[in-house]
Amino acid sequence: MNILIVEDDEKVGQFLRENLVKDNYIVTIVKTIPELETYLQSKGLAPEVIILDRLIENSDTKNYLKKIKTRFPESRILYLSALNTPSEKASLLDEGADDYLGKPFSLVELQARVRSLGRRKEDKQQNFYLNIGDIMIDMKLRSARCGEKKIDLSNKEYALLINFSQNENRVFSKFQLLDIIWETNLDIESNVLEVTIMNLRKKLDEGLSKVKIQSKRNVGYWLET
Repeated sequence: MNILIVEDDEKVGQFLRENLVKDNYIVTIVKTIPELETYLQSKGLAPEVIILDRLIENSDTKNYLKKIKTRFPESRILYLSALNTPSEKASLLDEGADDYLGKPFSLVELQARVRSLGRRKEDKQQNFYLNIGDIMIDMKLRSARCGEKKIDLSNKEYALLINFSQNENRVFSKFQLLDIIWETNLDIESNVLEVTIMNLRKKLDEGLSKVKIQSKRNVGYWLET
């Protein structure tokens, strides 16, 4: 797990690094606001957990919280603050922090909170992805991939693929799919479903996927891997 520490106290930063490295984490330390700005502009991988000190060089990092969350929306933020009051904690959590630890803190408690945040990150990541055969669907980005090849989908194609993927081998009639995807049980256009299915099949084939949408006249459609 990658951890970013934003801490201007060199002794505290080194103390955290040494102990977190012992737990087999990859640790990066940022000591100044300019370094933080540079880090936020970099194209590196997002850290799973960010340990963020409240004050850096007399600058309030609360003012950077929105920018951090925008750049790393899935990173979990553990705030460290000497202002250990209920109102301080509530304020930071309301602003988007995921956890809070007052200074001085126990190393054992900090390590436990880092582990907890790491598990929450993993759980959330799992909920973002859906695998079906050789297709991986990113439900946050509403996109799909077959291996390294990206499959660009329209909104209706994406909705159809999600529905089929969550109900593998289940047969859906035309009117069931119109009801689920187009939210109507009326035959809105004679070929709107057929055209969307045809386009989705073509894109899966172009992505070299072995996933197939099968159909049988007067029966319906289903997905096979």
